[in-house]
Amino acid sequence: ASMASISSSELAQKDLWSRITSGKPLISRPLTRPNTEENSNNADDDDVLSVVPRFAAAQYGRTIHHPRLKQPTPEQENLHLSILVENRKNIGGVDSSESITSVVDDEEALALKLSRALMKGSHTPRNFTGCSSDIDMKYQVGYDNMPSPTSTLCFPEARNNPSYNYDFADEGDFIGTCKFIEFERPQMSTQQKEHGGINLIEEVHSKERSSCLIDSNNTGSRPSNCCGGLEPHFPFHSFVICADTQLGVTSQNVEWETEIEYAKKAIQTINSLDPPPLFVCVCGDLVDMQYSFEENKGYSSRFKNKQECDEVQAKQNLDFQNVFSELNPEIPLVCTCGNHDVSNRPTPASIQRYKDFFGDEYLSFWANGTYNIVLNSVLFANPSGAPQLFSNQLRWLEHQLEYAHKHDAKMIFVYGHHPWFLYDENEDTDDLTGLSPFPKEWGKSTFLEDENKPTGFKDSYFAVPKKYRMTALNLFRKYGVNAAFTGHFHQNVISKSSWGMEHIITSSLSVVFDSSGKPKQEEENGRGLRLVEVHLDKATCVASMTKVERSSKKNEVRRGGTINHH
Repeated sequence: ASMASISSSELAQKDLWSRITSGKPLISRPLTRPNTEENSNNADDDDVLSVVPRFAAAQYGRTIHHPRLKQPTPEQENLHLSILVENRKNIGGVDSSESITSVVDDEEALALKLSRALMKGSHTPRNFTGCSSDIDMKYQVGYDNMPSPTSTLCFPEARNNPSYNYDFADEGDFIGTCKFIEFERPQMSTQQKEHGGINLIEEVHSKERSSCLIDSNNTGSRPSNCCGGLEPHFPFHSFVICADTQLGVTSQNVEWETEIEYAKKAIQTINSLDPPPLFVCVCGDLVDMQYSFEENKGYSSRFKNKQECDEVQAKQNLDFQNVFSELNPEIPLVCTCGNHDVSNRPTPASIQRYKDFFGDEYLSFWANGTYNIVLNSVLFANPSGAPQLFSNQLRWLEHQLEYAHKHDAKMIFVYGHHPWFLYDENEDTDDLTGLSPFPKEWGKSTFLEDENKPTGFKDSYFAVPKKYRMTALNLFRKYGVNAAFTGHFHQNVISKSSWGMEHIITSSLSVVFDSSGKPKQEEENGRGLRLVEVHLDKATCVASMTKVERSSKKNEVRRGGTINHH
């Protein structure tokens, strides 16, 4: 909301919190400012994005870098943990032995006490009814009649005071440091209608953002990045999954204009989405050329040597970058590596070659209170060429899951190229008897002498081997991962783990396969992309439950929300 719509009490809260967190007062400006054309046109630099980091310039430091998807600072993380600990104590959820962190420094203790005052001061706006799971918002607001955030009425009573009701979770809102606040729905004026109207979806989204204790200076018209995504600012958001763009696969690397056209159509579709997705993730096999595949063909390969193969791959990588540079700059892009990017048996050298073009091959990031983990699944499929890198990633994965759990992530999503399984989490190689015929575009050379008996890819080729799969799935189960998104199979397959994790394989943006062993699917198989809608519920997630509740909820996904996808 603009400064003109901020009440003096809310501004006082923001000013106080700025002093607590940074030692500086809020940027000096009048409590209200004229809504002049000059002010409306002078947007912040962050409001208009023409050039944004992509690929290696965006994927480094094991996270994603984009002005629309800012990540928390260490200071914000520490503050977030401190507030979560206090909130859990207030609902009787965590004893001292389970505390994530303790506040021992006098300055931190003071900041925590004041933050609790701010939380109580902004806990129950007038007409606030909480966010219903069906997103039935009434868009009403009221701050002005609330007591001052520094009033003793706002400070928490002693925990042993039986007259005090610790009601932070009573209304079904989140246990974290943000709470959804309902605002008046914007209406178009006659002048706005005459000039083509306003983007109501954008306006509503900007006004549905939450009130966050870590927000010390959120006065812009767009969603605040105050806590780096640690807490939700919308009751829902969306993202897009693509897989296997695989430039060159149709012609076996003679040309790749075919796949470029498919990718361009996908980008046009994404750019037309309203509201735009929070990010796009391409789940591996960005291009087709990889020397090891040609090496395995021997004399039948069209390419002479590794140098020639590397040159073709480099051209394909650059063309992929050129095509995806057409993606709306306001939408972050996340790339994962596939076996055609780093080989079926990746080595430090093949992984480094990928990183030179696209950045970190595994990383994590916050998005609207959800935690997103991108993995190099090819190392899980075959770690023999880079065992140390596999061990490093596995340790990192467990650390990230623990970190997300401590920060009470509403939901946790995992992305990669290889499916962890195809149809059942306990399936083994011998169970996967299906066959995906080679695509007809490859011609008769892909058929046996009996043309009625096509050769193809065995189902067992696509899934992560069970001995490595279970290592990852055990971690996913322990921390309640909600969904895993993959590609590689070149066909749509939806399944679910025993503890409720949705396992979603998305078909390709290149050639499409159809396995003879695939159970009947509800959704149609074909070339395309997947839109995932995330709805954050009133229910708290597992990390916010009491000890008794957690013990009864083992082997379940986190309860912070639900997803729909198509």
